[in-house]
Amino acid sequence: MIKVLIVDDDSIARTNIKTMIDWNQNGFEICGEAANGEVAIQIIRDSMPDIVITDMSMPVMNGIELIDYIVENFSNIKVIALSGYDEYDFIRQSMKNGAIDYILKHKLDAGTLLNVLNIARHLIIHDKEENENKCRLQKQIMNSRNVMVKEFIYQLALGGIDEIDEIKQKIDELNIDLELNNLVVVVVEIDDFLFLQEKLQAKGMIKLISSFMDISTEILKDMGKSVISNIENERFIIIFSLGNMRSDLQIHDYIMTAINRIRTSIKRYLNITACFSISNTFDSIQDLHRYYKKAVEALEGKFYKGKNIVIQGEIKSETEKEILNLEVEDEKTIVSSLKTLDKQSLENCIKKIFDNLLVCKVSQRSIKMICAELINIVNKVARESGIDIKSIYQNEDIPYDEMKKYETIEDVKQWIIGIYDKLFKLIEVSNIDPSYSETTKKALEFIQRNYGNNISLNDAADYIGISSSYLSRVFKKDCNKGFNEYLNYIRVEHAKQLIESGDYKLKDIVKKVGFNNYTYFFKVFKDFIGMTPQDYEDIIKC
Repeated sequence: MIKVLIVDDDSIARTNIKTMIDWNQNGFEICGEAANGEVAIQIIRDSMPDIVITDMSMPVMNGIELIDYIVENFSNIKVIALSGYDEYDFIRQSMKNGAIDYILKHKLDAGTLLNVLNIARHLIIHDKEENENKCRLQKQIMNSRNVMVKEFIYQLALGGIDEIDEIKQKIDELNIDLELNNLVVVVVEIDDFLFLQEKLQAKGMIKLISSFMDISTEILKDMGKSVISNIENERFIIIFSLGNMRSDLQIHDYIMTAINRIRTSIKRYLNITACFSISNTFDSIQDLHRYYKKAVEALEGKFYKGKNIVIQGEIKSETEKEILNLEVEDEKTIVSSLKTLDKQSLENCIKKIFDNLLVCKVSQRSIKMICAELINIVNKVARESGIDIKSIYQNEDIPYDEMKKYETIEDVKQWIIGIYDKLFKLIEVSNIDPSYSETTKKALEFIQRNYGNNISLNDAADYIGISSSYLSRVFKKDCNKGFNEYLNYIRVEHAKQLIESGDYKLKDIVKKVGFNNYTYFFKVFKDFIGMTPQDYEDIIKC
């Protein structure tokens, strides 16, 4: 509906206009009426009519003054002048000031009113289409410019353009607000980009990158001469012109102010983080590609330093060490910990491996090789335990490909720990008969997790939240063994695994599997296995 405001100091005249036609049926609605121009202005501000029909001769503010106000402040509103037969000067002035047409009151009828309203409607539609076409054209021009700016910055960053005259010409043609000297490059990379791609899909990523550009551009407008462009995927470049700024402290504060504002805004509005690498200052834009390359290389430090960081200046390259294999002892410890369900030992071993990688600053290639070995151990133990390998990994991705998504060594470590934790839990439940009662299942889980400690039937009952007598009955019924007998059986089985690993002395194994007395351990072991631990160890060595 097209909204119409009626302005006339004569209430009878206003009523006559309101009742002259069926407004709604003809596509119009009356959004208000006023007795003078001053009241009309308030209604215009509140209701934003499309058409104003106004009398010329009114108290307080007449029609000419109202038209002047509308033309100056709301030029899209169409004004129809309403006047008496003896007010020719008013009519002439109203048309001169911006009214689209006029109606003489003594000739006003339904046909005349509807005809003038339709003329106004046609002009409104025409203006709207013209504005839309204008906006569309401006958008196309802006998009075309943005594409050209992006291509120019890309070539500049990669060294495709290095002639100063050509660079200057492009900057002028594209109206880029940059100077040619005293510059700093900042390379930005969005964190967890591959995971974001997986989550948001193509359409969502286009919107994310566009939003990142919009937010950063708005912030940089306040920071003087600068430009930002998306180089590729997660990587952006910001070029700062420093003008007469020469103080290192002043430059640092200036760049960090911009970076911190961007970091805060993208976290608040996009819920993402990014890493920033600041180059040293350089004197000529011809050298930009060299400083861009150094800033990109410095960003590799993110793998060890973590996400959401700012790296400043060139990073001195260190000789990366190559460690292509797990230590044999570490592999043995991992396998043994899984088979004996010693979670603490497993976690400590994995932590030790990654701590060593971090301290030695090994190459990412080495870390991939180590992780591949760790994955191979998972697959091997899973097969030996009758566990479906697919049930270990979170999705259908091949684990070796999944590793590529992680951007820091801490991410890789947590991913490996998560995989081993899943395998550990699957091994825990794989030995539990699904027909057992929930009470027995919980008791068995308690034993598997705590057999190395000084535990009893009462401890298990307290953990589950039932009486020890009830647990004893249910457990014996399901397992055909009493609680203590089963606990000793599990301890002996784990002792066997540790003896077979060859990594522990018997006196250490006794404590590790939960026995407090060396002699009692020998007795229990012989009762279950038919030989002493020493004899069993001798057989294994043979």
